[in-house]
Amino acid sequence: MTELDGCLCLCYGEPDSEDLYHVSVLRGYNEARWETLCSIDRTTWLETERMLLDSLWMAPLGIYFSDGGQKIMFGTGACKVFAVDVDGSAPQILFTPDDTIIGSCEDDNLPVLGLYDESLVPVGRTIEEIISSSPTAEAWFDILKWLPVRSVLELSLVCREWRAMIMTDHFIQSHVIHANLNKSPRITFIMDPRFGIYMDLEKFTDGHGPHLISDLVCSQPVHGLNVGSCAFWDFVCNPAIGYCEHISFDDNDGTFFAGRIGLGYNSEINKHVVVHITYKEKNLETRYYEVQCKMRYVNQEQWRPLDPPPRPVAAVPPTFVNGKIFWMVEPNLGPVSATCEIVSFDVQALEFEVLQGPPCSHDCGNMTILQLHSALCVSCSDRRVNTIDVWMTEDHGFWLMKYHIELEKFLPDYLLENTTPIAVDPKDGRILLNAGWSLGYYDPKTLEIETIYTENIPDHGIKFCPIICHESLVWPFSPSGSGVDKSYFASTSKAALAVVLFEGCHQ
Repeated sequence: MTELDGCLCLCYGEPDSEDLYHVSVLRGYNEARWETLCSIDRTTWLETERMLLDSLWMAPLGIYFSDGGQKIMFGTGACKVFAVDVDGSAPQILFTPDDTIIGSCEDDNLPVLGLYDESLVPVGRTIEEIISSSPTAEAWFDILKWLPVRSVLELSLVCREWRAMIMTDHFIQSHVIHANLNKSPRITFIMDPRFGIYMDLEKFTDGHGPHLISDLVCSQPVHGLNVGSCAFWDFVCNPAIGYCEHISFDDNDGTFFAGRIGLGYNSEINKHVVVHITYKEKNLETRYYEVQCKMRYVNQEQWRPLDPPPRPVAAVPPTFVNGKIFWMVEPNLGPVSATCEIVSFDVQALEFEVLQGPPCSHDCGNMTILQLHSALCVSCSDRRVNTIDVWMTEDHGFWLMKYHIELEKFLPDYLLENTTPIAVDPKDGRILLNAGWSLGYYDPKTLEIETIYTENIPDHGIKFCPIICHESLVWPFSPSGSGVDKSYFASTSKAALAVVLFEGCHQ
């Protein structure tokens, strides 16, 4: 049975035999009046036509008018399409997959072909409409958006409505904001950047610590994603769901440069932006340099060239704050500046700008640029007194010294040249410091450091790489560029279900 010409259609007759094949439609439902449209006698067909259209399945697809008469279109189990007049005349071959890149199809006794209409009519209500019209669904939406990723994935198994809601872009965008509000930093270590293997700090044991890598840097989280560089290649990742994408470049000279890739987020179009900067030439003696720059959206593969920044960028990982990516300027190239400078890139306007940095001297020590308290900050070390000053921008672009960190009494665990702040705990205001082989919270009130993890590393040329990761379901290769990876979602949900069932058996 099928539908034909707006009526219920009944076909009877073996499609792979020489019996008559009858097509009837129900014209009068009240009177149960059936009308025979046609009876096809395949014995009258040419041998080549019978061989071509022989199939385990055959059914009408539609009725249309052509050459002044009515024709019935049929499909076969081998994906071939033909038409006959209502008088059951010889078939007119309309389509065979053999003539296309599809190639021949195996015959099947199930429906494999169908017609569709060009239409903008939605099939039922969208999940967003269902949520907004259901007080219960909207209430659960407001509860789930505050939970960590693991809990959200487990709860996606409760019912199909929750699962559909959690996989919407609306939920994912809301979750990445609310699930990270006023939360202590989630500290994750990169165990293997090439295969996207990450481990939370809390899961480390005495016999299992982080991997130590010399050339590896990773950014602070940007709306659920991180970007990093390792040796001569780069990557974009979401450690919360194990997502990692490698980024390689034709213009790579094989050297490690920590400031070559920056990550931003365009909130107008809900897309992450990657900016890549490489040096074609640089001469420290003459201060001459030449750079090239390009950008792409993370969920797209096409790069577009950009005019290079007006200053050379330093080998320091950039950061993202309020719609702009910021780099430290390299002081040994280009125009001489008495104080530090910063290059910014507006991810909406796609333009670079030079900003005046805080009143720090490059001669005193290292500088890093980062985001703390949702503001642009620069940390400046002073090797003369073993201190780190953290400067923060005010509303009108003025710089204010926010923190003064003294490291003298914490040597050798926190060497000045290796120590940099990476986050602030919003609950108590303590500053998380990464010293390459020691990780600890500095309390600005007590001036003490609580070491939460340390490694005995005899070779200071290698270090571990702790990163701050967001509770995030963001996966940039969904159709909109911000949704969760559904294949990962499915596999993780199955694992979560196993955990739920296992725990349930032991209660």
